[in-house]
Amino acid sequence: MIYSIRLILISVIFFVTNTVSFSQVKVGEWREHFSYRKTSCVADAGDKVYVAGELAVFSFDKEDGSIERLSKVNGLSDAEIQTIAFNKANNSLVIAYKNSNIDILKDNIIYNLSDIKRKQISHSKTINKITFIGNTAYLSCGFGIVLLNTEKLEFSDTYIIGENASYLNINDISLFNNNLYAATDIGLYYADINEGNLSDYRNWHLVTNIPDYQYKINILNSFNGNLFANQINPATDNDTLYFLNNNNWNIFNENFDNIKSVTNTENNIVITQKGLLKIYDTSFNLVKTVDWYPLISGVSTWTDMRFGITDENLNIFIADNLHGLVQTNFGYFESSLPDGPSDNYTAKAETFNGTLITTNGNNKATGWRAPVYNIFKDEMWETYGISNDTAMNFFSIEINPNNPDNVFIGSWGYGIFEFDNNVWTKSYNNTNSSLQAISGYDYGFIRISDLTFDNNNNLWVANQHTGEPISVKTKDNEWQSFNFNGSITNYYPEEIITTQNNTKWVVLGESKGILAFNDNNTPLDKNDDDYKLFSPVTSEGEPVSNTIFSVEEDKSGNIWVGTGEGVVIYYNPDDVFTESIYADRIQLTSYGNDTTEQYLLSTDVITDIETDGADRKWIATQNSGVFLVSDNGKEEIHNFNKYNSPLISNSINDIAINHKSGEVFFLTDKGMMSYRSDATKAGETFGNVYVFPNPVRPDYSGLITVTGLADDVNVKFTDISGNVVFETNSLGGQAIWNGQTFNGRKVSSGVYLVYSTNDDGSQTFLTKLLFLN
Repeated sequence: MIYSIRLILISVIFFVTNTVSFSQVKVGEWREHFSYRKTSCVADAGDKVYVAGELAVFSFDKEDGSIERLSKVNGLSDAEIQTIAFNKANNSLVIAYKNSNIDILKDNIIYNLSDIKRKQISHSKTINKITFIGNTAYLSCGFGIVLLNTEKLEFSDTYIIGENASYLNINDISLFNNNLYAATDIGLYYADINEGNLSDYRNWHLVTNIPDYQYKINILNSFNGNLFANQINPATDNDTLYFLNNNNWNIFNENFDNIKSVTNTENNIVITQKGLLKIYDTSFNLVKTVDWYPLISGVSTWTDMRFGITDENLNIFIADNLHGLVQTNFGYFESSLPDGPSDNYTAKAETFNGTLITTNGNNKATGWRAPVYNIFKDEMWETYGISNDTAMNFFSIEINPNNPDNVFIGSWGYGIFEFDNNVWTKSYNNTNSSLQAISGYDYGFIRISDLTFDNNNNLWVANQHTGEPISVKTKDNEWQSFNFNGSITNYYPEEIITTQNNTKWVVLGESKGILAFNDNNTPLDKNDDDYKLFSPVTSEGEPVSNTIFSVEEDKSGNIWVGTGEGVVIYYNPDDVFTESIYADRIQLTSYGNDTTEQYLLSTDVITDIETDGADRKWIATQNSGVFLVSDNGKEEIHNFNKYNSPLISNSINDIAINHKSGEVFFLTDKGMMSYRSDATKAGETFGNVYVFPNPVRPDYSGLITVTGLADDVNVKFTDISGNVVFETNSLGGQAIWNGQTFNGRKVSSGVYLVYSTNDDGSQTFLTKLLFLN
């Protein structure tokens, strides 16, 4: 049995998003970039409704239409929502996660109850449904029934009702005529609620007077003296909706298919299917039917309803798997959801001039996804793409450095698609370029894993598993393909970058190592090309893993390589064609709280490496979250994972950095999040320098940011008399201050000067900062 629970109290601060989706985050803060289009459940809380998305919850205010997000960033203990329910008896929202963790939102405090998640049970622990009887939440779990007192915030009992106290999957629970009914995979069970010991399986009985009584029951609802039970035929998967009245089971007077939910108010019952919602009154007269949404100019829109409710005013709220929350009042339909990308699939991301572009495809030829890409610009998300009839699985991205409105998207199967100002203008495949399909196949098998522009504005392409897996589109729109004298024929190039000296480094899949090549500025002439195929080896002759996943050039021109056994670095990459080059393992001088010297991430698979404005490295791993290390890699600065941060997964697909703001985007296998770091990319001179916030008000507790600085300059904060109260060096083009003096005392109210200069004093900048304490 589960009797007690550890409580974690977290203050809730909602991010309000209505006309403006985000406000810029402060240095050191997180935010989520989730899609809320797929919703699964909605709960009526009187003046608002709560809606379950895939990874978080949001609320919709019935009066003003405002939306509030509730996620791991601002208080939730987990992600991946299973179901939600609101208890009007004590105004508490219960959130159940797919891993069986539970949060309760009550009086603007979140309480975490994790006993079911932590309990060792050799059976499914999924919380299928939450049913309230007074202050008690009855949890329909994969192993039985768990009672949770939402007033005392503790578990009170557990019912294991299968034969001989065996585990039994409970799909739903309902109280009817003093009997507690449990919908299971092998029929409908009941027990007298007044029986003193419902934890004894012998007090539970199988209902045998319902037709086909051993069939699965998945939904229960008590309404106006009737018990509704939805039965599923195991042979046909068809639904039969019964209702119990005067001890007789009757088929409801509709033919329903794939019922998603049955809910009720005092006067109405709502039955929701994927493409149909019907509302009946207490006499079972049909009151309202919803089978399409005229959301845009009265045009019919596809529906994918998952849960429907109505309130006492007959306002209808639908959790839809395509449109977020859909609400209507007998006519006008509206879709409401927080701003975000098209979905929570993540593949690749690129940034340019403060704009982020992401794709959602995959490179596994499984789970075909719509050919779209998402843009995050000016704090808003927009989605663009093409018809599903043309392609699928947009994967790799490259932005034209000479024209940021010109974007190339590599698909997994259909070649390259070019967009100008987010309008599709051209495509490149095996009919009009040097791109090739996999041998024996045609269009649909042209797999583009990566793209890079070189220093002469030629576009280089990694075209997997073909006779000539590297191609180039010159700036004059001429094409050429390469296999470097057959050395990489039918190989799997995974990633390709261009270095400062115009050499291309290519990560080869299937443990084939690395290819480096330089076309000597003549991409159409193969005769003067330099190339080398190699695997990492240390100067002592020790082989390093040739399973390579990522490659990055830092500000100093060093090449960082992410392998299946950590990170190595090449300090002399310009010598790659003329002499032997060796990979250096990076020995940490500090690793969190452990001062034992060890190699950097030697037990982790490195999926991506990105360099920030201070030449520090953000490193993505397959299973350990993300790391920030110093410019030389010897010091660990941050390790973010799902246990010590709002990060929702430890599996990171890609990282992208907004070098203007310092915000770092993490594309996980569950969804996307970001963290605003303290470094930005700097120019050679001072740019548009500003201090944020200014003035610093009494209630402000974050970091003070000075941005727009030249690279790596000294910054002094002085009082009006010129006395230095704090001094630091910029990280790239940004410096931060916590508002305290050298000895940790908060500065007094008044005007302070911010003075910045480079090493030789040739560049200086002076501005003012006001403190209001």
